[in-house]
Amino acid sequence: MTQSNWQETRETILIVDDVSENLEVLGRILAPDYDVRVAQNGHETLKIAQEHPELDLILLDVMMPEMGGFETCSLLKSDSLTREIPVIFVTSRNTAIDEARGFDVGGVDYLTKPINPSIVRSRVRTHLELSSANRRLRMQNKALQENVHLLEQIQQIARHDLKAPLSIFMGASDLLEQDGNLTPRQLQFLRVLDRSAMKMLNMIDRTLDLYKMERGLYQLHPNLVDILNLAHLALLELESLSRKKAVGCVMSLDGRVPDQADTALVQGETYLLATIVSNLAKNAIEASPEGGTVCLALETGNPFRIIISNQGTIPPEILPRFLERYVTFGKPNGTGLGGYSARLMARTLGGDIKYHSAPESGTVLTVSLPNPAMPPSLQSSSD
Repeated sequence: MTQSNWQETRETILIVDDVSENLEVLGRILAPDYDVRVAQNGHETLKIAQEHPELDLILLDVMMPEMGGFETCSLLKSDSLTREIPVIFVTSRNTAIDEARGFDVGGVDYLTKPINPSIVRSRVRTHLELSSANRRLRMQNKALQENVHLLEQIQQIARHDLKAPLSIFMGASDLLEQDGNLTPRQLQFLRVLDRSAMKMLNMIDRTLDLYKMERGLYQLHPNLVDILNLAHLALLELESLSRKKAVGCVMSLDGRVPDQADTALVQGETYLLATIVSNLAKNAIEASPEGGTVCLALETGNPFRIIISNQGTIPPEILPRFLERYVTFGKPNGTGLGGYSARLMARTLGGDIKYHSAPESGTVLTVSLPNPAMPPSLQSSSD
């Protein structure tokens, strides 16, 4: 049988059999549609595959002298250069044990002799299509990895450039506080500005975190965090927004007004938990009708719950997609990332966010977080 030349326009198949008549039969079936190469033993197969790893498919006989098909396939799959080439076994051995062994060593299919030309063509076409799809996925994954590397480089430059003016702002804040001529109220808001600047600095350092969370690559480092303190700080930072909208903010801990000695500890990361509380509280204030009230309730136990409610309702246009990425309504400068990032962070922490919105009850968002450190005797009776 004459071997076809290697061409980029047609897929290339390597047929392996120690019997020339079998090579001729398979060659006649496949040569009209594909470029065909042949080999008559395992050693020749390995050599051709290593020299031409762009092979699209190998049809491999099982019973061959010196090196059988199973051993040949196993060696192909152990080599990073040739492991992606799909292998179909062609053999007269048709027991379930033989077929199972063929799949165990890396084969993608198993054809028994005597071969049926239509079945051969159909199986070959199917696995070539699968192989082509896998190749495209690998190329897309490689491009994605390159894009991630480029994004990291851009982020490094951006972080460096953003930190310089932010450092000046923080330095000026410290100098103002040292002057000693500010009222207690002015000092309080100056410290709010300082904390906000520190939060911004932290956000700059963690610009890739959302991307990593979306792809399950984020490395969580949990510790005990006082959410009550985070909630106090969040409402203090949002005070100017709530004043502008004439919205009142109230907070409760297990159904009562918390006092200064209270804490509400949960396993998590301070940055993630602070962002969840801040984003959801900000959204609630913005969505609340003028003169309304935003309630931030903390319920200790396992799960730990953060319940944020307001009298506003989620527009019907976005209700089913409220916490999805880029979903926003009625906010000219809204990004649609506040609720989305909060839910992503909650899920990264092993929890989730549920919501309900109706004209008669307003909108309620419930963040549930696992809290295994909570003693069983103090866990919520509803769980």
